Amino acid sequence: MARFARVLAFAFPLALTGAACALAQNNAPPATNTPAANAPATASAPATASASAAPTSDLLATVTLDDLRDAVLNGGYRAQVKQDTNGDYIASASGGQNFFISLGGCDDKKVCKSILFETGGWTPKTPLTVDALDKFHSDNAGWVGVVKYSDGKYYGDYRVSIVGGVTKAWVQYNVEAFATTAEDFAAFMQK
Repeated sequence: MARFARVLAFAFPLALTGAACALAQNNAPPATNTPAANAPATASAPATASASAAPTSDLLATVTLDDLRDAVLNGGYRAQVKQDTNGDYIASASGGQNFFISLGGCDDKKVCKSILFETGGWTPKTPLTVDALDKFHSDNAGWVGVVKYSDGKYYGDYRVSIVGGVTKAWVQYNVEAFATTAEDFAAFMQK
């Protein structure tokens, strides 16, 4: 398996982390002197956010392989912890299409900087064109970058930063979104 090795082309979507994630999920508490949630909005009501907006039980200062396994299982997918020359990873599948999740940029204390997602490798039925790749990226909101590895196969690749901490809900969302996109990637490779 060419899991996360020798990437020749990348396409990475922007990912929210830490306090930005809490903002995106509208987990911020209301600012002082703002109307209640059911009150009509006014132009003068300021919006503020707190870095501690997410409940502490939901905040992950560091993400572990167990956190990823739990997110995969909670999404209704199988999750097998495996190991190769690059380290430990989660192997799963969605709609019969394999996908893999691991942690990247880890230090000696196992504090990692990113989550790495990858589909199984494919040889496309028809040669890929720039127009076809552009359409795939547009149709899938940039969730997966198509990457050709040195083995000549194409993989769906997605990486997100976890520097600064993330919420369990954010990890769950990314796992489920990638699993669904793995099915779309497989369909694209079989056209």
